[in-house]
Amino acid sequence: MNAVQRFIRSRVLLLTASILIVAMCLSVLVQGQSQAALNRTVDQNSRGLYDILVQAKAEDNGGLMQPDIATGQGGIGFDQLDSLRKLSGTSVAAPISLVSRVTQNLESPRLEATDYLGFNAGLAGTAGDPTATDPSKWPAAESVLSDTPKRYRLTASAVSSDGQSDQTLFKTMAEGSLGKAQLIEEQVAGGKNVRIAGPVGETGIKFPAPAGGSEHNLFNLSVSLPLAPQVTESVVAVDPVSERALLGSAGDFLAPLEKAPPADARNAAAIGRHFESLFTTGIGMDELKEGPDFLGVKLKYWAPLMSQYQQAKSSGQLTEDSQAIPLIVRSGTSLDLEYSVKIEEIDGSGNVTKDVGTVTRSLDKDYLPFVSKSPFALAWPGSKDLTQLLGDTATFSQGLYNPATWSTDFAAAPKYQDGETAGNGAVDKTATPGDWVTVNRLPEKAANGASVDQTQRKPVDERSYREDLETGKKPATPLAMVYGTFDPETVKEAAGDVNRLPLGGYDPAPFTLSRDASGKDAGNTELKPSLSATGLASQSAGAITDYYGLAAARGFEDNVAVIDAVRVRAKVPGSWKEAQPEVEQLANEIRDMGLQATIVAGSAREDASIFVPGYSKDDAGKESPLGTVQQSWVRQDAADAVSGSLTGTNLTLLFLTLCGAALLTGASTVSYVRKRRSEAGTLRAMGWTQRRIRSWVLAEFGVGAALLAAAGIILSLASWNPATAIVSASVLALYAGAAVFAAQQLRHREVVDQEPQHDERLIAVDSPLTFANRQLSSNKFNTISLAVAVGVFAAAVGGMVALLIDIPRAAGASALGGLAAASIALPSIILGLSGVAVGLLLTMVTGGFELQAKRQYLFTLRAMGWNPDMLGQVRFFENAMVGTIALPLGVLGALGVGLLLAPYAALWAAIAGLVAVLCWIPIATKVVR
Repeated sequence: MNAVQRFIRSRVLLLTASILIVAMCLSVLVQGQSQAALNRTVDQNSRGLYDILVQAKAEDNGGLMQPDIATGQGGIGFDQLDSLRKLSGTSVAAPISLVSRVTQNLESPRLEATDYLGFNAGLAGTAGDPTATDPSKWPAAESVLSDTPKRYRLTASAVSSDGQSDQTLFKTMAEGSLGKAQLIEEQVAGGKNVRIAGPVGETGIKFPAPAGGSEHNLFNLSVSLPLAPQVTESVVAVDPVSERALLGSAGDFLAPLEKAPPADARNAAAIGRHFESLFTTGIGMDELKEGPDFLGVKLKYWAPLMSQYQQAKSSGQLTEDSQAIPLIVRSGTSLDLEYSVKIEEIDGSGNVTKDVGTVTRSLDKDYLPFVSKSPFALAWPGSKDLTQLLGDTATFSQGLYNPATWSTDFAAAPKYQDGETAGNGAVDKTATPGDWVTVNRLPEKAANGASVDQTQRKPVDERSYREDLETGKKPATPLAMVYGTFDPETVKEAAGDVNRLPLGGYDPAPFTLSRDASGKDAGNTELKPSLSATGLASQSAGAITDYYGLAAARGFEDNVAVIDAVRVRAKVPGSWKEAQPEVEQLANEIRDMGLQATIVAGSAREDASIFVPGYSKDDAGKESPLGTVQQSWVRQDAADAVSGSLTGTNLTLLFLTLCGAALLTGASTVSYVRKRRSEAGTLRAMGWTQRRIRSWVLAEFGVGAALLAAAGIILSLASWNPATAIVSASVLALYAGAAVFAAQQLRHREVVDQEPQHDERLIAVDSPLTFANRQLSSNKFNTISLAVAVGVFAAAVGGMVALLIDIPRAAGASALGGLAAASIALPSIILGLSGVAVGLLLTMVTGGFELQAKRQYLFTLRAMGWNPDMLGQVRFFENAMVGTIALPLGVLGALGVGLLLAPYAALWAAIAGLVAVLCWIPIATKVVR
């Protein structure tokens, strides 16, 4: 009988080789799919809107880059920008700079109570759309006020929140009497005059300056309220053409800036006089709604522009050198500011007789920096808005209380210090606090020039986490000229989530509070921006302008190096890996120009943990920390790290799956040898030499090795992956080593029958436990072989579990790592379970060599009268004892493998090894029936 026939006859060897080949095929297939999913995920998410971030020379950031790149530091000149654009590998070079800090007062808030007098021919048509004054469209008169004036107390307050705690910014009261208005007809020269007046005895309500008083109009009683707090915004400058090329359709909001006039056609006085002339030359209603055409742009917000121009001119703020700055302003705000008015009816002694109610309004999506989309008005409880009877009156909204204050002392990016680095590469940082900044001050003078009582507000101290920078000479006061709006959320969506590269000041990354000052979980509460814009959290820029606007705000004319950063996209299509060589070459060319070029292709966002000290102080001046916050930063080279680490995990899982099976095959083979020893003894008696017997055994194993080699070659050619060839060769080598070891076990040995015939120490078989112990002691070789197989199985299970648990850590802390880990999670689990299944099956094969013998003695015990429960106990105790022997090997082996492959999950590996042995015991018990 030749070797092939003997191999086929040996069902154990045939089954073992078959299991190994199936395991190899399945493992290679699953690993290939897992690697393909990993490569696809990394490639699709590793190239963002631009490839290289260019800045002036700076310190190395250590691979983790903060999202603030528009800092005001400058360092790049327009001549260098031109050189960047001329490089052959450059597709887009989009500059960005922080321009200024701008402090502005909101328009004067007001409380409006419905006091509608009905249609009157003497008043209708005096404002708004005359076509809306058809008497049939006017409802009957109504009012929330009484015919006889009543005394009221109004308490106006503003509360701001940073997301963690609330702070009252001011609380001011005013008292007076209010009642229903009346129409008064007066005889004047040429006819009658109709006017609106308050009822007899009404005193009105007036808050301290700069607030006005109360007045009646055709539709409402309007009470002027205290000014809302000042809000400080930031302005950034971009080149609208290159920025649109960078953002694609998401940058269409910048299109109006491309039509802004050149630098020599932006004189504020000339533009203001142009809009004033529209009143004298006449303007149609449609043009009022859409906005007059200004050099091809419909200026929807021209009325606030004209209002601010007139106020600034009368106060002497504007000079002949003042320039108009075109702006695209942010729609809405993330600043948490709630303005409320409590209304109480009181008697002559000031006692409250009725709580009318409290009305509130917050800064939200209706708030627009530099202009007002709608009046900041609060409605008296029960009031209606009937002003639309006169058409669209919001077109002439006054806008801000007074022109904004532009400053070249503006907040740069926060400073941080590095702390500890976690095992997954995440870096802890500490914010560096700056000086205390005082905010919430009132303007020195009201619009009419009257002095303002500063005691109406208690100034608020805010901690600044940013540096103030001063550049250029003090410029003439500019005039904001709003061209349109932008939504920062749209820009953020275009920038992506995984590879969210910093675009500039109009898309800041938010902070979330993860742990408070005492270290307790804070629920990841999002922090809100501060009034001063110098705090830790900042909102998107209030406005975007062009570089002529930056020159006007900074007050320079020459080629000053004011560009903070340039976002460069390489002129090469394809994925991150395909573009990598050309991007590297372009980056080196930029570095040769003396600039810092950071390759951000292949980067991804990563949450940085930042401890924030000195965040607040009490009345005694004691400072307290905020706690630990998280913000998305940018992890450089994340794609390389993720791809390399998870590829290594994939290959290790594959190696464990196949090599664990091969090691267990060796254990099975060793146990199988005992069954062949009698045949070897017969052949030796026939005159066979030891070498011939060894060749006889190895030839039989060689058939299995040839099958494994053929399967490995086919798989390697099919996958065309060096890893497959290496792992297949390793499995073949281990199988061959097991075969040689098995052949050595067939050497001639003198067998001495050592079983005592009359020994008082002989254990009496009087229970299933003692019988199981006797059987295992009598067959030590088989017992040890099976225990080794179970121990190796447990160690392999522990290693696989450790690798699976370690995948998130191996992937790193970046968003790309999390996404990549999720993409390979299922194939990795399948690969690990396949290895466990193969190992478990082979341990069953190892134990199966004695199945026939076990079934024979179990049949004998049944004939002796042992009941099924006792027979089951015998099976259980045998496997439990083998498991007890295998337990140290399995647990320690799993721990060792875990420490070698995944130290952070080594303890879990040991626990998995323990569980694997415990699970094997009942499974093996069920096999023998």
